[in-house]
Amino acid sequence: MNFKKEYLDIARFAVERAKKAGAGGAAVAAEAYVNDTESIQVTVNARAVEQMSAVKEAGIGVRVLRDGKMAFGSTNDLSKEAVGGMVDGLVKKVVYHTADEFNVIPGKEDGALASDAAGYEDLGSFDPRVAEVPVQEKVRTALRMEAAGLDYSPKIAGSMMAVYQDGTLYNYIANSNGIDGWFRQSGCGAGIEFTAAEGESRESGSFTKGVVKWADFDPEEIGRKGAENAVAMLGAKPIASAEMPMVVSPEIGTQLWAFVAAMLSAEEVQKGRSLFAEKVGAEVAAKNFTLIDDGRLKGGFSTAPVDGEGVATQTTPLIVDGVLMTYLYDCYCARKGKAKSTGNRSRGGYGSAGGVGTTNLYLKPGEVAPDAIFAGIDRGFYLTVVLGLFAAIDAASGDFSIPSAGFMIEKGQKTFPVRGVTVGGNLFELLKAVDKVGSDLTWFQSLGSPTFSVKSVKIGGAGK
Repeated sequence: MNFKKEYLDIARFAVERAKKAGAGGAAVAAEAYVNDTESIQVTVNARAVEQMSAVKEAGIGVRVLRDGKMAFGSTNDLSKEAVGGMVDGLVKKVVYHTADEFNVIPGKEDGALASDAAGYEDLGSFDPRVAEVPVQEKVRTALRMEAAGLDYSPKIAGSMMAVYQDGTLYNYIANSNGIDGWFRQSGCGAGIEFTAAEGESRESGSFTKGVVKWADFDPEEIGRKGAENAVAMLGAKPIASAEMPMVVSPEIGTQLWAFVAAMLSAEEVQKGRSLFAEKVGAEVAAKNFTLIDDGRLKGGFSTAPVDGEGVATQTTPLIVDGVLMTYLYDCYCARKGKAKSTGNRSRGGYGSAGGVGTTNLYLKPGEVAPDAIFAGIDRGFYLTVVLGLFAAIDAASGDFSIPSAGFMIEKGQKTFPVRGVTVGGNLFELLKAVDKVGSDLTWFQSLGSPTFSVKSVKIGGAGK
């Protein structure tokens, strides 16, 4: 799978067609976005292939802007006839849309970039091996992953889910403000879940990981960690309700930061749906808390030179030393908020016009080793599993009660597994109660977090 000049040409054609279709009336601005994707997914169960699918798809999404009115359409037929017909239809239909003064097709003044013939800057987010490795080898890789977990311990009763998947993506962008170019991305990863049994106790455990480069994908590691997590939870039991310190694992940390980042979208703020509205410049977390969105992280899972509308990506410190510095913006929200785009227009593919989204989001690591974080706690809770975190946090108040599981911490050591409890509190109180941040920054696809601890939270368990 390689760069295809004809796809950049069809994007340019769509833009010129929109301009010509609008001749004789108000000027038409346009943007074309072409995706060319190739992906494979392999599901295995009981040491055999259960399902395999391979998809190759390309398509184009077009936005047209006229008199402040925006219309969007897409097609996977990339012939000039089909694309031209779709564009003509959009130009005719856009007059019936509602005008919005903040609608924009970005130009250089908005931070949009054009590339040379070689495409946009390479930031290490592509590995040709992901597409070149034979399908048979990927199937064997998926089987090795499951086998590593099944063979981890006689206590492993079976796998509930074992999926390998990868993808290679070429993006082509052109607009009527002279912006055009292309870039490429790749990724491979897997998710696995096992059941463990001992006596009457049955527990599950899972693990997921995604990387950019094929050579960095370790199927045995994923299988073993999934099985290890399942076996470790055997004998789990609830504990009495109490208020105590809590240590949060990197995986659960990333889920929490994903929720926080969703609230830091300028789109959510402007729609009145964010807990962080009107808090820029305010202290919203502890002084050792710095949350960063980095679209230019070298080799990052969601690294790209430009976002989904051709605006240069950037490193955006969102919360620095506990103080909220900015929100995440695309060009529409930036104009509406009298700000500059942070290069965070995210698109799910050619069939989506997109919206504000994160790139590589992470909590800046501290200098404390994870063992030292545990060592400082006489009695506490180690949070390793949450259920329905997004649904459990009240988007209006920040109050939460999250069904959870993990381990007790006693005299600085992780001891017995705990299940059937809830972690309760308020999001802002939790962020301000972060007291130690570990040095072990761990990435789960495009989300990263180190281990960290919170001074005190309420654990709801089996009575007092």
